[in-house]
Amino acid sequence: MNNKHLPASFLLLMVLFACTQKESGNYNQKLWYTYPAKYWNSQALHLGNGYFGVSFFGGAEKETFSLTEKSMWTGKPAEGDWQKAGVNPMARKAIPKIRQAVVNGDGITADKLIEEDVFGSSEYYGFFTSIGDLSLEFENHDGEVNNYYRELDLSNSLGKVKYTLNGTNYEREYFCSYPDRIVGMKFSADREGAISFNLSMDVIQDSSWVEISGNTYRMNGFIDGNNRPFQVLISVKNNGGTVSNKDEKLIVENAGSVEIYLTIATDYKMEYPSYRGEKPDIAAATVMKEALKKRYSELRKNHISDYQALYNRVHFELPGIEEVEKLPTNERYMRLKNGEADPGYKVLAFNLGRYMIISSSRPNTLPANLQGAWNAFYVAPWAGNYQSNINLQEIYWSCGNTNLPECQQAYIDWIDDLMNSGKEIARRVYGTNGWISHTTGNIWGHAAPVGGHPWGMYSMGSAWHCQHVWDQYAFNQDKGYLENQAYPILKEASVFWLENMVPFENWLITAPTVSAEHGALLTDSGLNPAFHDFKSDKYIYSLTGVYQDMQMIWDLFTNTSNAAVIVGDPEFADSLLRVREKLLPPKIGKHGQLQEWYEDIDHPDSHHRHIAHLYAVCPGSQIHPTTTPELAEAAKKSLNMRGDGRFIEQELASGGNWARAHRMWSWTRLLDGNRANKIMTEMLTEQGFENGLTYQHADYSMGRENFYMEDGLYCHFQLDGSASLPGCIAEMIVQSNLGEIHLLPALPDEFKTGQISGLRARGNYTLDVKWEEGQLIEAVIYCPSKEDIPVIRLNDEIVSPEDDKRIRLMYS
Repeated sequence: MNNKHLPASFLLLMVLFACTQKESGNYNQKLWYTYPAKYWNSQALHLGNGYFGVSFFGGAEKETFSLTEKSMWTGKPAEGDWQKAGVNPMARKAIPKIRQAVVNGDGITADKLIEEDVFGSSEYYGFFTSIGDLSLEFENHDGEVNNYYRELDLSNSLGKVKYTLNGTNYEREYFCSYPDRIVGMKFSADREGAISFNLSMDVIQDSSWVEISGNTYRMNGFIDGNNRPFQVLISVKNNGGTVSNKDEKLIVENAGSVEIYLTIATDYKMEYPSYRGEKPDIAAATVMKEALKKRYSELRKNHISDYQALYNRVHFELPGIEEVEKLPTNERYMRLKNGEADPGYKVLAFNLGRYMIISSSRPNTLPANLQGAWNAFYVAPWAGNYQSNINLQEIYWSCGNTNLPECQQAYIDWIDDLMNSGKEIARRVYGTNGWISHTTGNIWGHAAPVGGHPWGMYSMGSAWHCQHVWDQYAFNQDKGYLENQAYPILKEASVFWLENMVPFENWLITAPTVSAEHGALLTDSGLNPAFHDFKSDKYIYSLTGVYQDMQMIWDLFTNTSNAAVIVGDPEFADSLLRVREKLLPPKIGKHGQLQEWYEDIDHPDSHHRHIAHLYAVCPGSQIHPTTTPELAEAAKKSLNMRGDGRFIEQELASGGNWARAHRMWSWTRLLDGNRANKIMTEMLTEQGFENGLTYQHADYSMGRENFYMEDGLYCHFQLDGSASLPGCIAEMIVQSNLGEIHLLPALPDEFKTGQISGLRARGNYTLDVKWEEGQLIEAVIYCPSKEDIPVIRLNDEIVSPEDDKRIRLMYS
């Protein structure tokens, strides 16, 4: 949304908000600390521009930047060698047998066939890797450091470090620019000639070499395994002093101030089938040449202007506790963890979540992966992949309602590219038309079922991706986007499922599939999903009637049918609705729960992390208290049975920041803001770090010393939970998934008074909302035209702006 299209009243509100924030000290738009970071995952601060990520530690004597670029992946594209890219040549013959076994309730046979004849090779899959560390070792830094300050300013995307040493005040500033595609750094001091350092890199790829010429430092290398080239190009501008080099280090001595510019390039281009573009040395040189034409101040201004054009669209305020908000972020985190009040910390987390999305996903870049754009490890946890059974999608849940469609476009373009190989997988594995993808994704167009039970046979990747393809249109109403990009993706995904549904007891189901990473142990008393003996030969994943799939296909067919009507394809729309009526309908089980499978085997002692059978609640819209109250109550029962967080006795099955996020979103959709807010607090504390981010446990070594552990487990940052948090808060205030604008649907007690501006609702509406003591004070709804009058719900009743003067409609 361009500011020139905003009403004057909204622009005035933005100005007033900015002034208020400045007067209050901007407390909830900064992360700040009085010591350097030791741990990358829990303490380092992250900068990014969508292309690459930079994490800084802020050491006084030695500054370290962990660097990577999002196309730093091992593996390779198929380019015709589909077996090495995951296609099992036995799959087409095996799938009918698997389907018959599933219909017959013979999950053991189905699982065995999947393991042997469907799962393919991961030889070409690869993993997200890192370049390594850039280090600046400062001279004349013996002595005691005083007045230390380290900061990430979310309002302008600037990192800062300040300290006093031996009577000299030092200051550093960092930014990562999307428009100029560079990292800018400035080092200064209040004593002339005080800046001296050695610059070097520690690269973790096997093949790399350094070239230094004058003020230019080049780190060239090849990514392990595929020999794809990369380059880190650094240019140093010194004000006074000298620049030299020795032992592969660039040496700056006695400068008054120093500017450093850095860019990173590979030869990757997101273009099927080769994914190969410009050589990195040429690409990096072009970027640097253009950047060096500008002064530091101009590059900084370009960066801030570009960033704030996205970040400033939404402003969220809650009355806070000023003396608490003034504290360093780590102290606020510990207070919250100890149960002390700090509503402003939720505002900080809201702002941080949007910052991380903007910094990791921009147009013409790869989408954010499990770690966004940041990685300090040779092998990123879970390969840093595009995990498509909730994690990737959850990263983008906030883009619609907090007005970041450009950031989601990177994800949409990746899906568009994925469809190419998805069609090949549909043909080679299933023998049908359309396109499909499965659990995992990478930058090479991977779409095949690989790996093993319990996660590999998830067949709903493409269906869930399509929910975002449709939602992008639902929010922006861009018919050109719908016709040219979205509808072809939606239609081809729907065609696949039209040709692959399996008849079962007068209904249609899916097979082969798995309810996300979940199954049941065959015991003497029957199937029991509360046991998690994954290695047992009696643990079954191919259970009959997976409701996750029914809900996702219902959603896919509904959205595609709506799209088909808009673009003028009514016959296809009708065909989808006819098949949708035959999908196995949701079922309430013996505990009053929403069943995960057709057989009523859900168990109160199962606290599994995935709640995939609640997709119909969130992010889908098939189940809601307003439209399907009985099913909504069953969904609540399922949530209560699963629990809100970690269960140590089921550590391998429960927990996860993303799992808590799905729960808090589901409770928000079920109109229980207090329960959602409770889980949010627990996610930020029990599975949160002092740098405001959240994590997933992993019971294996990451191979880094600077890695925070808790309870004997490695805790690695994952972007999904943190990125989803702003959208969840937005849905506590405004929901629009049912074709109406629902004001204050799930406001928690902690948020009983507040205001927010710039939220988006489906239908291309923008909202400013203010409330006190849980009651609406004012809602301004900016409508695309006078013909687009929304249906408005407040206090569970449909209301009219003519009757309720607190609600005002404005027109573009």
